[in-house]
Amino acid sequence: MCVTRRFARFLRVFLSLLAAASLIGESAAIAEAPAVSAQSGVSPAACGVGDIREPGIQGEVPKGATANYNCGVKLVGQLPLVGKLQGVGRCAYIRPDGTNEIVVIDVSNPAKPVQVKSVPVTGASETMRAVVAKDRAILVSGNSVYDIRDCLNPVHLGDVKWPPLNIGASAAEGTYEGYGQLPHDLRLNRAATKIYASPGLWEADITNLKDPGSWKVTDYRCDLTPQIPGPWQELHRQALAGGYNLCDDGANPKGANNRIGGSRMQAGLLWPSIAHSLDTNLDGTRLYVGDQKVVGKKNLGETPKIRIIDLTQRPLKILSVGDGPGHGLDWFHAGGRDYVLHSNEWGTSQKQPYGTPGDTCHPYPRPTALGWGFEAFISEVTGDQARGVSMVHIAINDPQFCEVRKASGRDPWIAYHLIDNPLNAKFAAVNFGDAGLRIFDIRQPEKPVEVAYFNHGPLVHGGIGYYDASRGLIYAAGTSGFWVLRVEPQVKARLGL
Repeated sequence: MCVTRRFARFLRVFLSLLAAASLIGESAAIAEAPAVSAQSGVSPAACGVGDIREPGIQGEVPKGATANYNCGVKLVGQLPLVGKLQGVGRCAYIRPDGTNEIVVIDVSNPAKPVQVKSVPVTGASETMRAVVAKDRAILVSGNSVYDIRDCLNPVHLGDVKWPPLNIGASAAEGTYEGYGQLPHDLRLNRAATKIYASPGLWEADITNLKDPGSWKVTDYRCDLTPQIPGPWQELHRQALAGGYNLCDDGANPKGANNRIGGSRMQAGLLWPSIAHSLDTNLDGTRLYVGDQKVVGKKNLGETPKIRIIDLTQRPLKILSVGDGPGHGLDWFHAGGRDYVLHSNEWGTSQKQPYGTPGDTCHPYPRPTALGWGFEAFISEVTGDQARGVSMVHIAINDPQFCEVRKASGRDPWIAYHLIDNPLNAKFAAVNFGDAGLRIFDIRQPEKPVEVAYFNHGPLVHGGIGYYDASRGLIYAAGTSGFWVLRVEPQVKARLGL
């Protein structure tokens, strides 16, 4: 499977510019950063005194070595808690893997974070999200909604009644952290009045926090499915022509009863994925979604796409479609314009029953489907028009270093990412798995450049993380524990923080 011609042209031009730009020297403020070239593959990050720089290629951990590298950020505190992560100010929240609780951590002293308490949650989701708005502060995980205005003492407000979507005759609830289940990925709008969830597209209206019984869940799949090319289009059109609605049937206990297919193949024929990850703009009028897809004979429909959806129209309307994946997707505003950072997941080491495994020896332009999560992309979405502008990548995943990558025995691929401040973005912290947390300057989204990294081993897949701007701290979800990282002065100066 190939990406579209327009996307291919963008990648070719971008990579030629990258090779040229990498020869340009940095300012005196970041003199510690080495000269970078497309041939050397060394990171341009701004290391400080006492930092431990990677020994070779950007993102490389040599075979037999233990990842213990930092450049531009330092570890200042940690706890042996592993799980999904969100934060608000001095508070961090971790949902340990395989549990039905959220652990509250006091990070008032970054060097000595303290576990304060835990609160119960119901239902599973791959991510956990928190938003602080003008009149509320909300944390959501699975079904559960918490008031975190007093961040050390979350108050349970209620549970969203997400339909128990499943595949097959007897799928166990909550299996595979949301496979065949709802919600998988979650997102709150900026006002924290609505929760959007995948797979498909669902909305829970939590405007009235005092009455969980009023929290209406809306299924928007049948609004959007006829607008997305694929085998499902004709099925839905024929159903509507006959007076049937497959979404109504899905919710009917005497109909599909929340079963979206007898098998994964059937589900793929009936429904487009629409979204894996999703995010809203500032005023909540636009939703940006991205899907994953696979490469090979079993691909259904298009190559991976991002879509801009108008939330003010009924039925919902897709305004623009762009190329690229959306396992992880984050909206941000920079330089007076709107963008999304988006990526896929999985790499060369994952078994691929539904497609072709990724291969970093493959020259650019590459497929961007599931299994090709080697780089992230930035697309501009200003004016409701999606267009690719740049690629966020590390040298170890470039074709010229694929043999070095193979020799290392590691497989750096992306899971999710964190934007420091979506309303005025300065950096993106990208979870590159075996290559650790990589921090990129995105003030000029057309020219992202790495400014720092921290690799003490992989991070939690759905960890996300949090940036406390007032103290220059990043809360990170390592697979060995909760990490408190401090952004070093030379990086703050470089980013204008």
